[in-house]
Amino acid sequence: MRRFAYCKVVLATSLVWVMLDMFILLYFSECNKCDDKKERGLPGRAVHWKSDVCFYRRCTGQTADGPGEGGKPVVIPKEKQETMKEMFKINQFNLMASEMIALNRSLPDVRLDGCKNKLYPDNLPRTSVVIVFHNEAWSTLLRTVHSVIDRSPHTLLEEIVLVDDASERDFLKRPLEQYVRRLEVPVRVVRMEQRSGLIRARLKGPPSPRDRSSLSWTLIVNAQQGGWSLCWPASSRTREPWCAPSST
Repeated sequence: MRRFAYCKVVLATSLVWVMLDMFILLYFSECNKCDDKKERGLPGRAVHWKSDVCFYRRCTGQTADGPGEGGKPVVIPKEKQETMKEMFKINQFNLMASEMIALNRSLPDVRLDGCKNKLYPDNLPRTSVVIVFHNEAWSTLLRTVHSVIDRSPHTLLEEIVLVDDASERDFLKRPLEQYVRRLEVPVRVVRMEQRSGLIRARLKGPPSPRDRSSLSWTLIVNAQQGGWSLCWPASSRTREPWCAPSST
C-alpha cells in the first residue's frame, strides 16, 4: 500500500511539473517577444490591419453575419442534403457550403497579443504570391485570392500569380481572367500546357521583371489576419526566393 501511495504522489507531482513547464513555454514563447527592433539592427514598426467587419461594411454595405462569417460553421438545411452530397463528388469537399460563404468573408483574429503587437522592419521587399490550382472550385480559388488581398499590406504586395496546372473547367478560363482584371491588386493567370504537378507549376510563376522581391506561394487557403506579415521578414533574411506559409 505504501508503494502504491508513493507512486501516486510521484505521478501527481510529475503531472504538475509538466503542466507548469507547458505554461511557461507558452507564456514566454518567441511570438510574445514583441520587441523585434533588436533583430539584425533593423528599424521596426507595428503593423495595423484593417478590420474584416469594417471591410465588409465599406464594400458591401452589410454587416458580416452571413454563412461562415467569423469562421463559424455553415449549416446545410435538411431539404438540401441530397444536393449537397451530389455536389460533394465534384471536388470531394462540401462545395455547397463553400458557395454559400462570401468570397471576402470575415475571419477571427486568432493571433496571440504578442503577435498582434510584433514589430517588423520598414524596408521589406515587395512580394508576389503564387497560387497553383487544378480544376479548383470557383468559390475556394477566389476566396483565397480575396483573403490575400484583404489581409496583406498593399505596400508589400507586388502581384498575385495564378498558375493553372492544366485545368479543364470552362469557368477557370476566360471568366477567371475577366474577373481578376477588376481586382485592386494586379493578378495575372499563367497556364501550364500539360499537367505538371505542384512543384513544376509553381516554378512557372516567377515574378515579372518589375518585381524586386522574393516570393510567397500558397495552396488553396484563407490567409489569416496578419499572417502574411510573417513571410516577408523570413524571406528577407535569407537568399531563398520562396517562402511557403503552412496551412492548418
